[in-house]
Amino acid sequence: MEIRRIAMAYNNVYAVESGGVRVLIDTGPDYRGARELLLEALGGWQPDVVVATHAHVDHAGLGAWWQARGVPVALSTDDRALASHPHYVEHDELAVMVDWVEASGAPEAIRVEAVEGLERRREWAIRAATEKGYPLPGSQPRWPTGLRYESFVAGRTVADGDAVAPGLEVLICPGHTPGNLVLAAGGHGVLFSGDQLLPDITPTPAIQAAPGNVGRFRSLPAFAASLERLRDLHFERCLPGHGEPFEDVDAAVEANLAAIEERTARVLAELRAAGECTLYELCERLYPRALLRRFWQIASTVQGHLDLLEARGAAHVAVGRYSARTGD
Repeated sequence: MEIRRIAMAYNNVYAVESGGVRVLIDTGPDYRGARELLLEALGGWQPDVVVATHAHVDHAGLGAWWQARGVPVALSTDDRALASHPHYVEHDELAVMVDWVEASGAPEAIRVEAVEGLERRREWAIRAATEKGYPLPGSQPRWPTGLRYESFVAGRTVADGDAVAPGLEVLICPGHTPGNLVLAAGGHGVLFSGDQLLPDITPTPAIQAAPGNVGRFRSLPAFAASLERLRDLHFERCLPGHGEPFEDVDAAVEANLAAIEERTARVLAELRAAGECTLYELCERLYPRALLRRFWQIASTVQGHLDLLEARGAAHVAVGRYSARTGD
């Protein structure tokens, strides 16, 4: 198996050839100059298929471009749906996010600001899918320009256990997105982790709609279960979607799981002390100084750990108020 890493600003993509099949892992992000960089790096090497680990803008942003070049892009079933339209455009998807904000127990001013932020993100997603130019980079740029994301219908759907090339297997690992996947070259002890496992970064749960927009997807319980699955497979080398490749994969998985457990224990302890509270009230107890500035980051993180506690039977929610279960 031949593997080449191609660095694209903050992202990595990987050109893999195994058994005569050429696979590109992740499409590359769509910033100004990215297509030219990618073609030059590949040097005439044409993939038979591009497998996107998930449908986020930086991992599937060039999906439509690859398919216009005659190369099918593969996604899991759930992320195939996610890539097919600009995010937050569908009314039911936006409604899931708004309903979560409204149920958080936050003061009205913060709820209004959060919903306005969702509308701005929706407007950005529409522009990123339709405008031909590239936006300006943000205040902390990770790419030379802002990113575009032309939505597309992936030409191929992959399922858990599918071999996209001899010795290269798809593992569906939901959590980061509902249909997130990784690829395993088990015979070589190599994991292509996308955003499931990254060097020096512990996960932050996201608020996102479940497949079909039928309520909210509980991301952290799924993410933790996916990490536990990878732990049992004992990979020797990880090729992540961001950052440098690394060895001692088991230790990285254990560190991520330990971080999740530490944060979950802290949330449970504060929930016990509170007796009963809304999500926002619990966030105030945990992060009183930062909450007003970073509502989305803090509230989504705490929500993830509440979801995990609920899944374990250690917490209960009724009419928007959380409590620890007696005896836990």
